[in-house]
Amino acid sequence: MRLIYTADIHAAPQHLAALIETAQSAMADAIIIGGDIIPHHLPQFSGLDLIAAQAAYLQSIFIPAFEILHRSNPMPVFLDMGNDDLAANRPLLEQHHGRLFHLIHMQCLELTPGVDLIGYMIVPPTPFQRKDWEKPDTKAFPRRLGGQVRTHGFTTHQGYPQERVLDLNSADTIEADLARLSKKVRGPFIFVAHSPPADTPLDITGFGIHVGSQAIRDFIAHWARQGLLIAALHGHIHEAPVISGIDHTHIDGALCINPGQSQGANALLRYVLLELNPRRKPPAIDIMPGEMANR
Repeated sequence: MRLIYTADIHAAPQHLAALIETAQSAMADAIIIGGDIIPHHLPQFSGLDLIAAQAAYLQSIFIPAFEILHRSNPMPVFLDMGNDDLAANRPLLEQHHGRLFHLIHMQCLELTPGVDLIGYMIVPPTPFQRKDWEKPDTKAFPRRLGGQVRTHGFTTHQGYPQERVLDLNSADTIEADLARLSKKVRGPFIFVAHSPPADTPLDITGFGIHVGSQAIRDFIAHWARQGLLIAALHGHIHEAPVISGIDHTHIDGALCINPGQSQGANALLRYVLLELNPRRKPPAIDIMPGEMANR
């Protein structure tokens, strides 16, 4: 089974079309997008507020693109929002769940017989104001030491902006979510988490600071040791592979990938092609040669 994986296609408007074109030309069997799907800048919707502009993009560009793909090449698409995408508009995606795409956050979904896909899109606290997809990381370490974070911001879960102050002492953490998610594990799986694992080449920023999630790293390590985690796919820190020079690593034997993302008017999509062999015992996944690069 051939998979195409990318994340952070919000970095440039052309990435969506490039992804769909590449998926078809590479004869992929499924597309996986690890969060942050709506472009940073939406000049064509400049007269609208942020929620309405993101909604307009989803309705007039994003969803129609997958409608066209579904008619011509109905491959399964697994995706969800990331920390830049406003949760107020997730119902627009939910309307198409199970048909155009499969929403993955806090879900365990069959990828292919014998292999599941488990998704988690929340990230540790960031310096940004959008707080729909942020929580403290672990009870012991709610934020990355040395990283600058903003606790005051806003959420849109109710359909409009509401002030939110992150409580770094809250028991509602990424760690707690992943404990609940662990109860859904039923066999070999691929893990898609928007945040990369902490203290790896995949989570380092342009300032040289590691900002990934310790809870996600612990989840990966636990299920890798159980022999059930096939691979972990990440994003969020666009520049990490450039800064570290490494776009994949291993945690307790499990392959972990952040292809990164390029941005700007002439940016080329970064993605990875993966070959999954679900019949091997245990199931195995390989990076296809020459495909961990800009296209």
